[in-house]
Amino acid sequence: MALYSEERGNKDGQTIVFIHGGGVGGWMWEEQLKEFKDYHCVVPDLPEHGKSAAEGPITIEDCAQRMAELIKQKANGGHAIVIGHSLGGKVAVQLLSTHPELVDKAVVASALFRPMFIMSAFLNKPTYKLTVWMMKSKMILDAQAKQFQFPDQAFIDNFKKDSKALTADVLGRIYDQLNKHLSLPIGLHRAKMPVLVVAGVKEPKAMKGSVDDIAGMLPNAQTKLLPGALHNYPWAKSKEFNALIREFLQS
Repeated sequence: MALYSEERGNKDGQTIVFIHGGGVGGWMWEEQLKEFKDYHCVVPDLPEHGKSAAEGPITIEDCAQRMAELIKQKANGGHAIVIGHSLGGKVAVQLLSTHPELVDKAVVASALFRPMFIMSAFLNKPTYKLTVWMMKSKMILDAQAKQFQFPDQAFIDNFKKDSKALTADVLGRIYDQLNKHLSLPIGLHRAKMPVLVVAGVKEPKAMKGSVDDIAGMLPNAQTKLLPGALHNYPWAKSKEFNALIREFLQS
């Protein structure tokens, strides 16, 4: 089956494919969809996420191949701008290495390619089971939603819905892809299109170091650390992030 995807904006404009992070869905891009109405925006739900929950199991390689197929099927002219955050950023990097001919420009946002010891210590099945059990608590979900600084109730409702749908096995597969899939893909140097590699200033050292690692493999990359930003900047600092994307796309 094909992944679920939504199309918004100017159907005749240049296509942007927005690839969401792990554990959320295409809904995380709502602040970008409001801003980039002049583009043809395609927003998929990755396997085992949102309305593509029945697809899977999730792997970076499979996601990248599915994004390539999506671009061929739905992007105007058969090629697109690609913007990915977190897990979606890792998918974008994989796509650049395997199908560079389909990508006009790319924004790789907070894609982790260095180990984080603290996070690695919690990558085990008992932790996944405990996390899923905790997600059943309204109090804990409310606290998490507050911590993520979602901008409105629609974000909160979508976050709670997706969190409640997670299983320990799915959560384990997502974290495996995020934190054990740390090698930059072979062939990334072939991606000669302009690429903007971004992270937040307040993100962990490993994430900021990953920005340099990714950019160092790309012949036409630029980097940016977003001032005052945590990992949630696509919605918590959407104005600044959107302005950065707009400047990059128009340059």
